[in-house]
Amino acid sequence: MFDRSGNDYTSKTYWDSRFETEETFEWVADFKQFSALLTSELKPTDKILQIGCGNSKLCFELANLGFTQLTNVDFSSVLIDKYAVKYPEMAWICDDMRSLEHIPDDSFDVVIEKATIESLLAKEKSVWTFSDSAQADLRSTLAAIRRVLKPGGIFISISFTPPYFRVNYLVEQEWDVDVSEFGDGFHFYCYKMRKGLKPDLDKLERFLRVNKN
Repeated sequence: MFDRSGNDYTSKTYWDSRFETEETFEWVADFKQFSALLTSELKPTDKILQIGCGNSKLCFELANLGFTQLTNVDFSSVLIDKYAVKYPEMAWICDDMRSLEHIPDDSFDVVIEKATIESLLAKEKSVWTFSDSAQADLRSTLAAIRRVLKPGGIFISISFTPPYFRVNYLVEQEWDVDVSEFGDGFHFYCYKMRKGLKPDLDKLERFLRVNKN
């Protein structure tokens, strides 16, 4: 959905312009709010891919904790070119998360995204009924993430989207799905998907039932 200023969060042009001047911005939540949920799944030797990295501090927070094999993807060449020069200790790749065409199969232990998937749906008028194009974008993104994960690898999504709007799409990829809630006042969600394990539909049943009342 467009915000009141008319920003189109689905547009590469919008992000290129924004990243020309903006130094940093955090969507959803600060690292300290979900760090335990995230780092409990990580090992120092993991190869970690962050998609839709933007100018979040997430990759730097992980680097400060000793994770050194960090690769960041964004579709804004302005951001990637700037950060590749500024932070050469990390890898920076310009790519579209709907395909991740520059990322080989089975190449990462961990894939992380924070509110990037929401940007795919930013022009949708209703969370209850996505357009065909939005559904295609969402499914292709999840399939691309699954493809680049190693067997047994984990995808971690930090999101403000409640499970009953997300879980149905996640289980289509036939990986295990776990959901944790965090935050005070406004609630956020940490989704964890493990490649190679089948989803436990009984465990997820309460998330798969949509109650519109």
